[in-house]
Amino acid sequence: MSRTDVPPTVVAGPAKDLSAAASRTGSTAAALDSYEGLPWFDGAMHDDASLSAATAHGPLEEAEVVHPGVATGRLRDEGEIARGGMGSIHRLYDLELRRRVALKVIDPGLATDPEMRQRFVDEARITGALAHPNIVPVHDLAFDERAGRAAYTMKLVDGRTLTELIAMQASQRDLERILQCLASVCDALAFAHSRGIVHRDLKPDNIMVGEFGEVYVMDWGCALATGERTLVDGEPEPEGTVAGTVRYMAPEQARGEISRIDARTDVFSIGAILYKALTGQAPYMGPSEQALDAAARCEFRSIDESGGVAVKPPPMLTAIVKQAMARDPADRYQSAAELAEELRAFLRGGNWFPLHVFQAGRTIVREGDRADAAYLITEGRCEVRKRDPANRARSIALRILKPGDVFGETAIFADAPRSASVVALDDVKAVVVDRASLEQLVANTYLGRFVKALADRFLELEARVAPPADAPKRPAS
Repeated sequence: MSRTDVPPTVVAGPAKDLSAAASRTGSTAAALDSYEGLPWFDGAMHDDASLSAATAHGPLEEAEVVHPGVATGRLRDEGEIARGGMGSIHRLYDLELRRRVALKVIDPGLATDPEMRQRFVDEARITGALAHPNIVPVHDLAFDERAGRAAYTMKLVDGRTLTELIAMQASQRDLERILQCLASVCDALAFAHSRGIVHRDLKPDNIMVGEFGEVYVMDWGCALATGERTLVDGEPEPEGTVAGTVRYMAPEQARGEISRIDARTDVFSIGAILYKALTGQAPYMGPSEQALDAAARCEFRSIDESGGVAVKPPPMLTAIVKQAMARDPADRYQSAAELAEELRAFLRGGNWFPLHVFQAGRTIVREGDRADAAYLITEGRCEVRKRDPANRARSIALRILKPGDVFGETAIFADAPRSASVVALDDVKAVVVDRASLEQLVANTYLGRFVKALADRFLELEARVAPPADAPKRPAS
């Protein structure tokens, strides 16, 4: 838990006010043709602007550390280390077990509100009941309803928030680590959902990553019990209640449609966190009221619209984001487990092939050049052109390539110069597989060997129909 200045989290009956400006916190220089620099990612933008319980009740007050263990001297208070939307977190030293733990204490101003006090107690009970490797363990709850006091101890997590990891990422390896973390978060959510609990406040600040790879989903203060309410005592929330962090909200959550909130609401938020990891900003920016309206309509800039660079995020990752963040819950992944499997499948498959954008009129490959990549068109049209043997100053158009067509691979397999040029007729998007990756795929998979065999047979056939020896030699395509 070693967090400082934790942004306020959540809550509100119907949400009002709460603006926050966004500012750049850094940038990452990158080469255009390599994921080693994540060229589309130009640093992470600070984007907090949550619907906060603290806003309605004024600033958080200095909370007195109230816990029987502190009173008896078994637990020694070592000071406040973080602050959240409902209270403060202190580091304690357990003199008997000789370990450090974290103590979360409700804010004194919120403790006087029975509803907020009950929400705090419900958070402790929900977190304590969800015994999962990726959910922070709760040790005990100290609750004195007459005195209006509540606090609970939990595991002290030394590490970083996912917010920090996103801001620090500079290479494919960094992004892979984030994807692994999100898959673990999905594991925790799948377990919580099986118990009828929806987190409802997933954001990078609420995911802690330990020094040795531990991943914990934190801050269950906005959790919604959608099944039997055996873990909570508070009254069910009425329709129209908006709770969570605006920047990462599903549309049904932003509209306060309590009856429609389920596991797929959390799936949307995981997609929104991945959106942040890929683009550097949350889906909904601007002042909170504006962001809330956008969230309710599910209107955000397409993840493909990263500005000003030729290389876009990996197409399979953008496809995962788009499905997770679908407006209609029926179009999303139907469970956190399904989303986790998609993320792991991406990591297993090594599908880190970049999506380049080529402007109309650009020559993508040039006849006679060495082959360094193969291309799969996803959008737009290209024309294959070859020099006229009778007039080398002009070219002959051979065919039109459309989305789904592939070009440039045979010259790599043959290690021969390009046999023709390919020119973009429209603005073209194409997945680019570099030579080393293509050769590795061929060498390490059965399917790759089949593809190479087909290419070799194609070259053999081309050689049989080659022109006479005194004619100009044609390089392989």
